[in-house]
Amino acid sequence: MDYEDLGHYDRVRVELADYPGALATSAYGSTLAAPPSPGIPWRVDEAPVVDEYVATEAVEALAVKPWHAVGADGSGVRVAVFDVQWFNAAVAIEELGEVSTQDCEAHRSCEPAMDTLRPRYSWEEGNHGVACAEVIRDLAPGAELFLVRVNGLTTFENAVDWAIREDIDVASMSMSFFNNSFHDGTGPLNDAAARLAGGGVLLVNSAGNYRYEHWLGTLDDTDRDGDLDFDWGSSYLPVYLGAGSQSLQLSWDEWSACGETDLDAIVYDKDGDVVGEASATQDPDGDGCAPVERVTVHAEDEDWYYLRVVRSRGGSPLRVGVYARGGTAYDWQPGSLADPASSPAAFTVGAVRADGYAHNNAESFSSRGPTRGGFDKPDIAGPDGLSTRTYGPVGFYGTSASTPAVAAAIAVRMSEEPGLSAREAADQLAANTLDARPTWASWDGALGAGRARLWDPSAESPCGGGAVAAVAPLLWWGRFRRRDACSR
Repeated sequence: MDYEDLGHYDRVRVELADYPGALATSAYGSTLAAPPSPGIPWRVDEAPVVDEYVATEAVEALAVKPWHAVGADGSGVRVAVFDVQWFNAAVAIEELGEVSTQDCEAHRSCEPAMDTLRPRYSWEEGNHGVACAEVIRDLAPGAELFLVRVNGLTTFENAVDWAIREDIDVASMSMSFFNNSFHDGTGPLNDAAARLAGGGVLLVNSAGNYRYEHWLGTLDDTDRDGDLDFDWGSSYLPVYLGAGSQSLQLSWDEWSACGETDLDAIVYDKDGDVVGEASATQDPDGDGCAPVERVTVHAEDEDWYYLRVVRSRGGSPLRVGVYARGGTAYDWQPGSLADPASSPAAFTVGAVRADGYAHNNAESFSSRGPTRGGFDKPDIAGPDGLSTRTYGPVGFYGTSASTPAVAAAIAVRMSEEPGLSAREAADQLAANTLDARPTWASWDGALGAGRARLWDPSAESPCGGGAVAAVAPLLWWGRFRRRDACSR
């Protein structure tokens, strides 16, 4: 891969800890501002993407007031928010109350406090993380809250190790990482999520807002002309993009054998003019080999554009995935969850509009499963359209908002029954959603187990008899989930 071709992807990752001059280093690798010395393999280290979607309303969401009335407010539960945007967090201190901040780039330990007034990178200048923390504080005011700076793979690894050391119960993350795997439950982000689970920390992760942006399928060069052909018999995938500089990402299922195939991506406008092109070399013996092409599309108008995939080397058919970031892919397909939402170890959350929550379908943009690896995600859906100081009366929308709401509900449930683990509380929440289904009901690609809502704490159990703790645990790794037959 030529470093000059990376454009704004100007940070790189080496699989060596404590590399001299690194921006950040973990026990597993280091992030650098430029490629390392010749002969040391490297790859792009992309910044995570906040899973935010702005709409026009803001309403209250989960039914937690009865729980607060009986003293279940998250007290005794340690909740961390992993995020990339903490700008001016100190200004929200009246809303957030006492919090601890952890900078996982400044040091591997994450122990230094964040400087929220001077973000290091342009993509850290927002206050998305502050809004997520506000939702948790509003719904679980007694929880011990930690604000954690995570701005890439290396810092996520540091945050994972820190959370395990510090006995964090729940880590809420409303971000997605792209191009570290085929989003099939493998790769470094999902390995880190598995380490969290093994350390007793529940990762509550947003499903993402990529339903319409995503296409997935098997491509083959049926006529041997060098172009991979789509299901409808064309060499072109239509994508609808807004005007300006747009991002289109293509990857294929060769992460365990990078370099067997070398693909190029070309984007045309309706007049047949090239408006974007990417031709990184997938060389198994070179630096930065990844089965990925990143195209910057120079779109003059909001319109349909056409992606052509050219096979420079290797065979076919190939499983190929496309994200038309901020746009719409023709014939969009399930499997739009990125990392670590695709991990079987994460508790993944979709979004439902809070106004009319009990009767609404999932938000149209909320990512659909199953994942590319066949896992049933999301696990559950939560409310968006929440009032926060950060986003004000226009509301906080998307899976970014629904994820901390669900994380807070888990903390509330844990505080009502000390000794209950975060996974057990999450399983109970998913087993008693608003959606009444049979005991062995199949999972829903948009809602998972259904719309989350805490039950009446004054009842003997969600079903009116027996202890709440007797609700059968979810089989989170399988296609069917054990759910209580009388759940609402």
